[in-house]
Amino acid sequence: MPDIIVYIFVVLTLIGGIVAAVARQVLYNIIGLGISLLGLAGLFLNLGSPFVAAMQVLIYIGGITVAIVFAMMLSIAMSLLPPTPNMAKRVFAILSGIVFFVALASMIMGTHFNSVEPAAQAAWSVGQIGHALLTTYNLVFETLSLVLLLAIIGAILIARKDTSTP
Repeated sequence: MPDIIVYIFVVLTLIGGIVAAVARQVLYNIIGLGISLLGLAGLFLNLGSPFVAAMQVLIYIGGITVAIVFAMMLSIAMSLLPPTPNMAKRVFAILSGIVFFVALASMIMGTHFNSVEPAAQAAWSVGQIGHALLTTYNLVFETLSLVLLLAIIGAILIARKDTSTP
């Protein structure tokens, strides 16, 4: 039964990724990204990492996807028609994706993975991660929040109609 749940999350992640890559409307791309991130959160949860799964949902789905939706709705991209597809570009993109996937799969298949010992696994407890995030890596999170704020302000400035006449 647990294998079925893993396959459901894998299929959810793949379908979301395909929708994010193939859809011609920007909003559908963002919805596909959210579905794919939700599938990844389920995979993290199944791997026994509820903290990472919760952070996936809170930060990526709840924060970044919503910020992208706000930026898209405030920009002019909502009123533009999607470009017509170019067949040569599609064929090149599909071939490039296949080459990349084959190269990545061959690297993964040729790698020997060592199992993690229980002592090393205990070094990544939630308490230790939280302490490190609030002490050592505090500047990183403050910088990320500043980048998200600048993205929202930039979307507002792009979407703002210029009322002054020269």
